[in-house]
Amino acid sequence: MGNDFTPRMYQLNARDQVIHSYEHEGKTVFLILLPTGMGKTFISTLTIEMLLDRGVVKQDESILFLVQDRKLKHQLYEMATNYGLAEYGYLYLLDDQKGIPAHMTRQHSALAKFIFATPVMLANAITGRFPRISIETLSKVKVVIIDEILDILAQSYGIARPQEDTISYIEKRFGRGRTFTELVADLKREIETSAAGGYEVNEAQIEERLVREFSARNYRLDKRFEPILHILGLLKPDSEKIVLGLTASLSQDAKIDLLKQHIGGGEKVAEIRPVGDDFEDYQPAYQLQRIRVFDDWVSGVDASISNIKRSLMSALNKIYKMLTGRNRIPGDRILLFVSDLMSKKDVQEKLLARVGGDKGRLEFLLSSARAYLLMTVARQRLLESTFQTFQKFIMGITNSVLLGNSDFESIRNEIASREELKLPDEKEKRLLYWLNRLTKEGQSVLVLCRFVEMTKHLMNMAEQNGIPSTNVHGKMTGSIQHERIKSFKTGAAKILFASERLIEKGTDLPEADVGIYYGTTVSLERYEQSLGRIRSSVHNIKTFYTISYNQTVEDEKALKRDTMFLELIGGKLGTLTSEDEDTKSQ
Repeated sequence: MGNDFTPRMYQLNARDQVIHSYEHEGKTVFLILLPTGMGKTFISTLTIEMLLDRGVVKQDESILFLVQDRKLKHQLYEMATNYGLAEYGYLYLLDDQKGIPAHMTRQHSALAKFIFATPVMLANAITGRFPRISIETLSKVKVVIIDEILDILAQSYGIARPQEDTISYIEKRFGRGRTFTELVADLKREIETSAAGGYEVNEAQIEERLVREFSARNYRLDKRFEPILHILGLLKPDSEKIVLGLTASLSQDAKIDLLKQHIGGGEKVAEIRPVGDDFEDYQPAYQLQRIRVFDDWVSGVDASISNIKRSLMSALNKIYKMLTGRNRIPGDRILLFVSDLMSKKDVQEKLLARVGGDKGRLEFLLSSARAYLLMTVARQRLLESTFQTFQKFIMGITNSVLLGNSDFESIRNEIASREELKLPDEKEKRLLYWLNRLTKEGQSVLVLCRFVEMTKHLMNMAEQNGIPSTNVHGKMTGSIQHERIKSFKTGAAKILFASERLIEKGTDLPEADVGIYYGTTVSLERYEQSLGRIRSSVHNIKTFYTISYNQTVEDEKALKRDTMFLELIGGKLGTLTSEDEDTKSQ
């Protein structure tokens, strides 16, 4: 096999656990649970190699790799090629393959020992008018490797289970002997201690955030993925096919139960938790640093948006009480409630009845709901996009409730004033300062953004300042995504600007010396995945910076997110610091 791959002890242990469970315990479904960045995909490759060497996979049988998105499919194919799996047979990459006749792709896939695909692309290749992979070819699959299997497998639905279940789960998983109330009190104290200028934290907000983050949801098989499971025969109780499922997350218990229920019938499922003398050495370690951008204009506008949303929230709660009888919308249901209110005719008809058929009153209430949503988007544009984007969005608003609001009028006046003064974008200035500083030190940097357009804008800004950069986002084809990432890995580009959702799972970027969040991310689970991209470990600790505007909701959320994250992982594998005061003027 390839000489560049040296397995670690815990990776060999995981492989050996799988083989032992298969040969001596009759297990066929293996869930490999390992923190982000510790080589789950490599473990699956080691396992496949041993299954092939031992003749478990026969000459006429094949192996299928399924990954979540297009770029990962290319990366996995390249890794398997470099490792040397081609010695066992032909590797087939299912791609767009435009211009290639369907009968030719069917021939190639039929000859393949290894097939690499995404679930969606595989489904389309089978069910299209001119199938590119035959059912007969898939019937010969002996082993299926599914990356992030629990996220692909599970689809949440219905109403969340009682809050008490969630609190019990949090106490069991993260409490370390503390009650939920004690854990919240500890978080409040840590957040207030970490806050630069010091500010009081509302315990109710912390409770709401934790419950929202780890709410006990109901799950079912993802309707988009279920047909593939049927075609592969994985849902049959007597299936003899081997499944290697890979996953890493803070909370997955409910999804694991779903897997055991549908694949392997529970008794055929083995949870593989690797151990080894070197396990601790390669655990993820987190050094988090907050870079606060001082801009009185932005913090003032953000405060105005808060005032507007606060007043609109009062109206929304009144609507919610009219429809449900309950006084307050749960924090994790606000945007969903607004969406239902604006889009569902039966909800609007019910509200119309509650206001005695007064259509004018109904329209005012709906306009208030729209206004709340508009201000939510406006804050995103203010904090995580360009001034021009924010300006265009605000000036294009025609919502009657907002047009009659004094704070909204104030925001429009502030925009006109800033445009006249031609004030610079302080966040972009601070980012450019750090990019120049880091690249001059010879470091490569991954910059995560919320919006696709910002990856393009910031890349152009860096290029104009002489910093070789590239960007990657979900609107590119898988091959272009792969090539852009490859240019960063080889050092042709020192900076990779990436849309957060695209990069957060499965993309190995150990070549990045530093990570930067241009703003904040919402989910602790997604945050953990994103932090794992740069492969920071106990013996090679890297820094992940968050650049946020001081004295804004963004800065407050970043602080709470980092503090909560470190508290929930135990604190021992992470540190949180703020930028030194003497760099403010840079």
